[in-house]
Amino acid sequence: PIIMRIILKTLSVISLSLFFSSCSTDDGPQTLAATVPSVSLETTTSDVEKTYTTIEISGTVDDDGGDPVTAQGTVWSTNASPTINDNLTTESSASFTSEIENLEANTTYYFRTYATNAEGTAYSNEESFTTNSLEGTTWDFHVVYDQNSSWHGDVVFNPDGTAIYDEPSSPGTYLTNGTWSLSGNELTYDFDSSDPGNVMYYGTLEGDAMAGTFDYPNHQGTWTAVEYQSL
Repeated sequence: PIIMRIILKTLSVISLSLFFSSCSTDDGPQTLAATVPSVSLETTTSDVEKTYTTIEISGTVDDDGGDPVTAQGTVWSTNASPTINDNLTTESSASFTSEIENLEANTTYYFRTYATNAEGTAYSNEESFTTNSLEGTTWDFHVVYDQNSSWHGDVVFNPDGTAIYDEPSSPGTYLTNGTWSLSGNELTYDFDSSDPGNVMYYGTLEGDAMAGTFDYPNHQGTWTAVEYQSL
């Protein structure tokens, strides 16, 4: 009988332990805690679309982290590791392409994509891209003079700040050496370095083109230009 009572007490203790253990863990379905989203930058150096003043960046929100994404897009800066406190776009879909405009020519920018939910903001890997440079390029200038005459001239912008002008309709006839400089996206082109300031072209780069005005003694005109693309 003594042994039987010991066995019964032991079984009672085990039963109570199992009961309380079951009560403490059986609280219904368990909910996983939400986390920040996961986002990737799809654009690489091999496929980036860029001009003198624009760059296109593609990204994808891969995972919302278990909580709705409230904002997504691209951040960028001339400094590494840009955040939403720098420049940013806000896109409407989980897969997107941001066209970043109003950049400066020949300037390196750093890009990341981002996604935000209630838990915070996540960023993709970082890529850096440099907008196009005028150095070593050739442009077709369409010049309108006194609003009643126009012509085309080819301008080569050399890396050393010199420029060469020629007219394809009369090669060599109006061949002229000048100088050029770029401040931000504002071009100053001194047509003739042997007579500095005599004919001045001023213009602004935008995308893959530029346009502006030129000053000649007692005359003024306008011009537009597009770059010759190498085959």
